[in-house]
Amino acid sequence: MKRVHYGWVIVGVGVLVKMAGLGFGRFAYSMLLPSMRESLGFNYIEMGLLSGGILLGYLLFSLISGMLATRFGSKRIIIASLLCSSLSMFSISQFSGFFSLLFFTFAMGAGAAGAHISMTTLPMVWFGKRLLGRAVGIIAGGTGLGIVITGFLLPALLLSWGKEAWRECWIFMALITFVVALGSFILLKERPGQRDPYSVETSEKKEVHLSKMKEDGMSLRSIFLVYFIFGFAYIIYATYFVAFLVEEIHLPEKTAGNIWAIFGWMCMVSGLIWGFLSDHLGRRRALLWNNGVISLALILPLCFHQVFLLGISTFLFGFTFLGTVAIIAASIGDQVGEKRASVYGLVTLIHGIGQFLGTTFGGYLKDVTGSFQITLLCSLVGCLLCFSLTAFNKSRKGGIFSHSNI
Repeated sequence: MKRVHYGWVIVGVGVLVKMAGLGFGRFAYSMLLPSMRESLGFNYIEMGLLSGGILLGYLLFSLISGMLATRFGSKRIIIASLLCSSLSMFSISQFSGFFSLLFFTFAMGAGAAGAHISMTTLPMVWFGKRLLGRAVGIIAGGTGLGIVITGFLLPALLLSWGKEAWRECWIFMALITFVVALGSFILLKERPGQRDPYSVETSEKKEVHLSKMKEDGMSLRSIFLVYFIFGFAYIIYATYFVAFLVEEIHLPEKTAGNIWAIFGWMCMVSGLIWGFLSDHLGRRRALLWNNGVISLALILPLCFHQVFLLGISTFLFGFTFLGTVAIIAASIGDQVGEKRASVYGLVTLIHGIGQFLGTTFGGYLKDVTGSFQITLLCSLVGCLLCFSLTAFNKSRKGGIFSHSNI
């Protein structure tokens, strides 16, 4: 009987880590925001600041957690980050003061960053380039799983548990996150054993694949630039699309919610699909197709307002979103050695800065123009710019995006 490569156990645990760390730690807040605001008596500015606390903690610790993972090992940082997230979620359920909640939302964002960075880079020592893309892609799907779970479960719990149900929801997620941390402690391993025949590829396959990656790889400079622009562009769509459907297209909120639910479902598989494609087509070529499809997702709502085509837009957006994340992560793993966690933390920080600028600038354009059309057009321009930069990033021909300039 053929022995299963233990790296796939790492991948399975990674799905749960991303579900708890990002799906719960970063994206559950928006689902609980209305009931929290009503219960606590906060205004939207205060609730926005709490959301900003999550983002600030995530941004600051993206780089810090990468450096810590490089020094102390990814497993330790994953466990510490999940425990931090679990404690923060539980504490949020217990407090009502603004500043105490702000502190723990910041800590929850920091825990999300630590879990995300370390869990993304851990498979890079378990898989060669031939399988790395799909391994990272499967793990990325854990974020989509968390979004789907919170999207279906939390509203039901809020409806059945009453006015203070948001507190029980945070306790529920804290408990799950703690269990995931315990499972990570038991099952995760820092690196394969020296005699593990499944931790490396055969020299023949590796040689062929390395040759392919060399021809169709991406330089670190272009990875940083493309990921920054992508963060700026995608967050505009992700933040304002539902508001665009309700306020500008005048769809019922239930219909808009059903359309947006497609995004969460597609996130569960997008990382795996695009990771697989990047393993076979090469990172640059897969990213080129990815940028093209996500650009189409932006064109549709700008030109057509039929419900079916708006649903297709969300389908394509969800189909590509985590695919970009998986391809970028695999590209980092292809090129960087022992400091891969630090480098991935830095590129995630730059990506997060792009997100912050995108949400701010997108909201500004809406206030100035009174319409989401220019806002979504700005998102489209960003995606097309990513497409252009990726198309001209042919490392084998040299130039400013060549490997020689890394």
